[in-house]
Amino acid sequence: MIAARVNGTELFYESHGSGRPLLMMHGGLGLDHTTLRPWHDALSEGAELIYYDHRGNGRSERPASLDDVDHATWIADADALRAHLGHERVVLLGHSYGAFLALEYALRYPGRLDGLILCAGAAVVNYADAIVAGAKARGTPAQFDAFAETLSKPTADDAALRDAWNTIFPLYFNHPDPGVCAFALRDVSFSASASNRSLQQCLAKYDVAGRLGEIAVPTLILAGRHDFVCPVAPAAELLHDGIDDSSLVVFENSAHFAFIEERDRYIGVIGDWLAALS
Repeated sequence: MIAARVNGTELFYESHGSGRPLLMMHGGLGLDHTTLRPWHDALSEGAELIYYDHRGNGRSERPASLDDVDHATWIADADALRAHLGHERVVLLGHSYGAFLALEYALRYPGRLDGLILCAGAAVVNYADAIVAGAKARGTPAQFDAFAETLSKPTADDAALRDAWNTIFPLYFNHPDPGVCAFALRDVSFSASASNRSLQQCLAKYDVAGRLGEIAVPTLILAGRHDFVCPVAPAAELLHDGIDDSSLVVFENSAHFAFIEERDRYIGVIGDWLAALS
């Protein structure tokens, strides 16, 4: 990975392939770009994939406090990285919380985008009761307790966040495989401070549902049928209904990580969509 000094911080990133630049926003928060790899790497055959870690996440700079960091900061960092790399416009792909940030980027910097890809995203998270019920129905008591605790109160430190994610990660799959779950998290550099800041403070203020009509860039919405965190209804359908130039693709055998559970179809859908962009 390479360090870029941008917007008053240091972001770590890595690029793969060549062609149209595709800036990748990981979710969590508190996770990092390694949760997107290697599953998206095949897209590098026709695009330049730019993976990076958000400020305070992964291997990017971690300030002593994130109290003055919010969504506006994270999307300004992304735009500064775009400029640092010399790209006038990019396609932006966001997964999970990264899709929340991608939506806000599209609203703040519409002239910087050729396209927007939202995987397991939502315009507002106003269905907390349904999320809790979904976790309870899918998980063991230990998994549910860890999930509820992560959402309801700050995580003590990075090691505790790692333990929590290793416990709850199977909930995010339609057919969880212990080996796949372990592999997907093995290289993550966890950040409790980023998780706490995003989940405990920023998420409650996040709501772009009333502004979706402002997004004019071509948008691809990807959703797993069994995703209880960002479900097809209401999350993905609300995005599709609100963004005029959008396409919705539902992965019937997936939950929150369609790019892992239905990788071949997922890559094919994105590849075809990118090829059709003007």
